[in-house]
Amino acid sequence: MTYRWMKALPFALFAFAVSASVQAQEEGAAEPPEGGKSITALAPSSGGLTADEVARRATATSFELKAKQEAVAAAEAQVDQAMVNFFPRVVLTGRYTRLSEVDIPTLIPPNSPLGQMMGGASFSFASPLDQWHTQAQLQVPISDYILRISRGYAAASKNLKAKQLDEQAQKLKTALDAKLAYYDWIRARGSAEVAEQTLEQAKGHLGDVKQAFAVGAASKADVLRVEAQVAQAEMLVERMRNLARITEDRLRVIMHDTSGRPYAVGENLEDEVVQVAQVNDVEALRDEAMSKRLEVKMVDESVGAVREQAKVAKAGMWPSVAAFADAIYANPNSRIFPQAEKWDFTWDAGIQVTWSPNDVFASSASGSSVAAQAAQLEAQRSALLDGIRLEVLQSAQAVREAQVAIETSRRGLDAAEESYRVRRELFRNGRATSMEVTDAETELLRTRLEALNARVELRTANARLEHALGRDIENDAGGKAR
Repeated sequence: MTYRWMKALPFALFAFAVSASVQAQEEGAAEPPEGGKSITALAPSSGGLTADEVARRATATSFELKAKQEAVAAAEAQVDQAMVNFFPRVVLTGRYTRLSEVDIPTLIPPNSPLGQMMGGASFSFASPLDQWHTQAQLQVPISDYILRISRGYAAASKNLKAKQLDEQAQKLKTALDAKLAYYDWIRARGSAEVAEQTLEQAKGHLGDVKQAFAVGAASKADVLRVEAQVAQAEMLVERMRNLARITEDRLRVIMHDTSGRPYAVGENLEDEVVQVAQVNDVEALRDEAMSKRLEVKMVDESVGAVREQAKVAKAGMWPSVAAFADAIYANPNSRIFPQAEKWDFTWDAGIQVTWSPNDVFASSASGSSVAAQAAQLEAQRSALLDGIRLEVLQSAQAVREAQVAIETSRRGLDAAEESYRVRRELFRNGRATSMEVTDAETELLRTRLEALNARVELRTANARLEHALGRDIENDAGGKAR
């Protein structure tokens, strides 16, 4: 059931009721059916549902919002990872090696002239077969602090801010959708009762026609025609009841309510609605929306994050400068000659510069690709601004129309109630026909339904305008943008 169809419902009901009244003309009538019935299904009850309660329960159980919250958690982890990159890199290594035995030549043979001068002594070096090596290495990426790490941290921080804004925007959208679903349920619930009253009216016509047929004042065709109208009214009641059930089931799905308990209306539609804003100055409303809407801020943060990522990608075009230091404790230590089976400590430190011409082209292409993503986001931002401007204009227009409808339906309802009272009194004094009383009751039902729709429309238009302007951020409990 579409929203447009539901808005046209009052006119469909009215057309059916008028058709029933016309068919009842020139048919003898008994006492008219009771009129002036109110829509009891919409009477507020203690503990019943309100729009704010539905919004609260929907946001507390929304899977879409849960997904946004997990995206925020992932972005927070990326910020932590970017922070760790500021720390100098420490690498600890431990290694044991067993060497195979080899023949080590004697450097000074005993029968050589030098060996004879040394009294026939030989000279050779030992080669330990068990090699033990421990090393601690410290790396400080000097150039990366400026070109990569700081910009990577800025990109991660902006991305986190964008995800937080996206989460809050989803929460507000979920709340708005829940409120609109609640008012659709109220509209369908009231329309179902009006359809039932219309069916009672049609059955009253059928009784009048049958009595007229019994005394010869109406034909069998007249009876069959009104019976067909009763059948149409019964179908209308069934459709309206189905619509009421569908909208109620939709509320259950939105709130993820599996209790099966019946719902009652807790919001009094007769209460005056606090207006969101003066809707005449549309330009001022647009400026307010531009400054408050979280979607705009989210895109701005996303653009900033992508631009920082582009700078990181282009950093590969420049040489990399890093400082390093090693501490080695080994048995035997390779720096000590000759080798001996004992533990010795040595260290080294220095600065290293690396650069590859290939990285210039690769980094330039990668940076241009990421910069294009930023330009794409900026184009989407412009489209978003256009959409928000149109949303504000439509919401403000809807509020204006609802305000007018409230006033006109109130005057129409007052006139219909007085007309019915007068017609009923005239009938009791024999100065009006049953058809005139029925027409007055039909008009009364129509104006009551219009008054219902006017109040629902004002609430939905008000909720839409509040969201369009970004004012629901202030009304959201704990909903300040982070």
